[in-house]
Amino acid sequence: MHGDRPQFDGVPSRGEKFRALHLHLSLSRRAKFVSILFLVSVVVLIPWTVFLGLTLPLKYHASHWRLLWTGFDAALITVLLLAAWAAWYRRQILAALAVVAGTLLFSDAWFDMVTSFGHRNEWLTLLTGFGVELPLGAFFFWLYRRIALITMTTLHQDTGDGHDPKRLRDFTIVQSENESLEHIDERDEPSS
Repeated sequence: MHGDRPQFDGVPSRGEKFRALHLHLSLSRRAKFVSILFLVSVVVLIPWTVFLGLTLPLKYHASHWRLLWTGFDAALITVLLLAAWAAWYRRQILAALAVVAGTLLFSDAWFDMVTSFGHRNEWLTLLTGFGVELPLGAFFFWLYRRIALITMTTLHQDTGDGHDPKRLRDFTIVQSENESLEHIDERDEPSS
């Protein structure tokens, strides 16, 4: 049994608990690949970030400063227009657009505020960052959460899976094919 203690009185051993957990996490090969890709990215980015922090110059003259900011703002405008369209027509893509808009607004606030430190317009940048961009970004993240929670709750109720989870993190995303087939078979059986 290689380190597993024998089972007494129906209590599973540590190894059995691990195997049960492993079987419960029935991810597809694609989901495992994506998860590992995220972890490898983190492992690579940590030393890279430390390296940049130690080697980047304190000041840098950017040749395309206007293009950088106007391009970023054009992307933000595009996402906000798409989000307005999706909200008006009640399209599900609003959830993804809300995440993108929130991320862009948080990034814009960060870069605006950090690059304005020590300049005469610093107070105005801090005011717009803390007063407009960060609250609007937080709103978009809240909107995503709300759309996802409503969608998952509705789907959960339509499939009749028992109790309704109240938090977004309690909903499962990945379901094995066997679990899906078992669920369909149970719904197709006539009730007694």
